[in-house]
Amino acid sequence: MQLVQLANFVLDNLLQSRVGFIVIFHCWPRDESLQFALQFINPIHPNLVYHQYVQMQGVQDWSHLELSYLEHLQPTLAIYVDLKCDQAEALLEEASQKQLYNQHYHWLLHGNQSAQDFYDFFSPFNISIDADVSYVQEYDQADSSSVVYAIYDVYSNGKIIGGQLNITGSYESTCNPKKCRRTRYLSNLQKRSKYGNREQLTDVVLRVATVVTQRPLTWSDDQLIDFLSQENETHIDSLARFGFHLTLILRDLLHCKMKFIFADSWSKSDIVGGSIGALVDQTADITATPSLATEGRLKYLSAIIETGFFRSVCIFRTPHNAGLRGDVFLQPFSPLVWYLFGGVLSLIGILLWITFYMECRRMRRCWRLDYLPSLLSTFLISFGAACIQSSVLIPRSTGGRLIYFALFLISFIMYNYYTSVVVSSLLSSPVKSKIKTMQQLAESPLTVGLEPLPFTKSYLNYSRLPEIHLFIKRKIEPQTKNPELWLPAEEGVLRVRDNPGYVFVFETSSGYAYVERYFTAQQICDLNEVLFRPEQLFYTHLHRNSTYKELFRLRFLRVLETGVYRKQRSYWVHMKLHCVAQNFVITVGMEYVAPLLLMLICAYILVVLILLIELAWKRFLTPQPL
Repeated sequence: MQLVQLANFVLDNLLQSRVGFIVIFHCWPRDESLQFALQFINPIHPNLVYHQYVQMQGVQDWSHLELSYLEHLQPTLAIYVDLKCDQAEALLEEASQKQLYNQHYHWLLHGNQSAQDFYDFFSPFNISIDADVSYVQEYDQADSSSVVYAIYDVYSNGKIIGGQLNITGSYESTCNPKKCRRTRYLSNLQKRSKYGNREQLTDVVLRVATVVTQRPLTWSDDQLIDFLSQENETHIDSLARFGFHLTLILRDLLHCKMKFIFADSWSKSDIVGGSIGALVDQTADITATPSLATEGRLKYLSAIIETGFFRSVCIFRTPHNAGLRGDVFLQPFSPLVWYLFGGVLSLIGILLWITFYMECRRMRRCWRLDYLPSLLSTFLISFGAACIQSSVLIPRSTGGRLIYFALFLISFIMYNYYTSVVVSSLLSSPVKSKIKTMQQLAESPLTVGLEPLPFTKSYLNYSRLPEIHLFIKRKIEPQTKNPELWLPAEEGVLRVRDNPGYVFVFETSSGYAYVERYFTAQQICDLNEVLFRPEQLFYTHLHRNSTYKELFRLRFLRVLETGVYRKQRSYWVHMKLHCVAQNFVITVGMEYVAPLLLMLICAYILVVLILLIELAWKRFLTPQPL
């Protein structure tokens, strides 16, 4: 064996693959091994490569292959195996059982058998689509100083799901004791990336875990597939159907077949049962239904791409007894402005009394009034002007009329600003509830109903938030025997519409469709929303060690880039209610008018009491004439 040329080829291959660490399994004599090793540190090779040698002769047990020989912290480790050694087949079989033919190992399998013979030899092994395996076939030349190596790309689309071994010629390289050069290409593999050459999975049947919550699993697979394939009634199991249609797009891109594994929930616990459990125990290759990327799941799964959005809310209409809103009549001005305005009116009332006094005592007789108004009367004139009310008493002097002019001018300005703010407040959306958090909702007297979704029940069972525990204690536990605690989304939304103060918890992607169907535009604007759980993203998951991870990620990125994902999401998922207040006339309700009526009644009561006191004063305390 011409080991100097082989060493040059290995170094050239590592340079092209950008790998700096290699383990060499061989059965060469000691002097030939030394000759090979010296070539690695030859000055003509400027790139340093860490290399380790393993003599296969005498090794009987490869059961701890990865732990004993291949443990590393590098992104990729190169492995050279001389197929002419007797122990090579046992080594490769152990690597197949431990699933070591993957992207983390760069395999160079060197032999002189034909490509067909190598295919027959290697086809029983478990090799994956992300495998980085090259078969190196050696040809001797008439010129003893040169050796030709033919490199073949070796992979499978997944042996355990029907994939066949694929061997494709890449290029030929001629090596002499000094260097290597590529003499010809055997195919067009070099024109595309690794996964560009492996994007067609025509010979496999992918196992896809799919969640169906709104149809019984007793249905046949064909019935469930027909249900998920339908494009009408998007509010029914919208998240599952959205993921299913994305999976069909992925199937078309990969030209593969799919076998759907149906479940009625994402999981029973965090990683057990349901579609997540199928991924964890590797009975499924991918989930069609997006799911949450929790800390516990990420120990076993990888989230390859964001494919959904999760939002659960509590909606309710403000109850009729939500409280009177008399403060709307005080809101246009701050307390300081009210105090200053009252002070100015009082000052003007005093100035008016001084004016009338001067006119009656100091002015000409023709300017005098028939009587001198009291200080209370001038205060009434001043505050009446603030309410745009005129007065029968008008000063006749120029100075007094200037005071009147200033009074009505400031009243006119304040009145117009005040009325514009009050009118805009009254004509805006009706009164909203002050309940904005789950803590406030749990402490309120409102009745609660929930949509019976698996992830809602799971969140109530496993959430550690104190406000959720309080919500369960005050709203769920007292209704454990109430058959109307868990209601279908349609029935719950109708109950919210018909019963102000009733709270219903649902998932927005499906529930908003019922709100838009049964609520008027005004009722939609009147709704109160409380976020039931923090908003979270949904991801498409694969097993942490899945060999399809990079291929699926590239295909889903393509779906995102072309806008297909956005189109599907806008069709299947409703994330927001649209309130268009200009489309209807808003009427002022009793919550605003009632305070005014109450003020009027209290004022009349006060007037009657004062009148009675005056009459009593007149009768009992005024001296009677003899």
